[in-house]
Amino acid sequence: MEFPTALLGVALGVVLLPQLSAAQAQGESARYSGLLDWGLRLVLLLALPCAVALLVFPQALVAVLYHYGAITARDVERTSTALMGYGVGLMGLIGVKILAPGFYARQDIRTPVRIAIVVLVLTQLMNLAFVPWLGHAGLALSIGVAALINSAWLFIGLRRAGLYTPEPGWLAFALRVLLACLLLGAFLAWAAQAVDWIGLHDRPWQRVGLLAACLIAAIALYFACLLATGLKLRQFIRRG
Repeated sequence: MEFPTALLGVALGVVLLPQLSAAQAQGESARYSGLLDWGLRLVLLLALPCAVALLVFPQALVAVLYHYGAITARDVERTSTALMGYGVGLMGLIGVKILAPGFYARQDIRTPVRIAIVVLVLTQLMNLAFVPWLGHAGLALSIGVAALINSAWLFIGLRRAGLYTPEPGWLAFALRVLLACLLLGAFLAWAAQAVDWIGLHDRPWQRVGLLAACLIAAIALYFACLLATGLKLRQFIRRG
């Protein structure tokens, strides 16, 4: 969960903040909105498939990384449920890293902080509801749902302030990404059932190889679907 959050969210936030600040200082509102649009499209393009993988392929990921030594099969299963909870909110966790700089670039620190405080309270309230029902996984789910609320709140704030206007083509873009994610998710769900990831405990290198093959195949399938539906990936490189 932390890997895509850092690789996508933190990295994009670091790239966007100085550019947004420059656009704000120069009064280039169209460029300001365009930068946010570029960042949000990248979040959907790269973070959504990661979230799908955490939701449908958690046991394989946890088994390959941690199922050694004192970590038992039961530990893998319980950790997998927590990972699924984080998967629910991965888009929110990364989205916050993109949307909050939209306020910081305008020297508005109060708004994101106020939202974060309210969301923190909501997180604790959700813990009261989720933990008795889901146990430790409820903690992860509370964090995930809270991240979605946080990012949605920031997004609405930017829209209401007139700071962000979605550029044309969002619907077609989103449909392409959703279709590709459905194919990726279906493949990973099949792989999760087709391989006994816990049973391969005594053959770690075989398990690592199978995981690498599954992930490479899933990535290839995802981007092949995007290209087949007409998505031009070069536009993101040029904007970046």
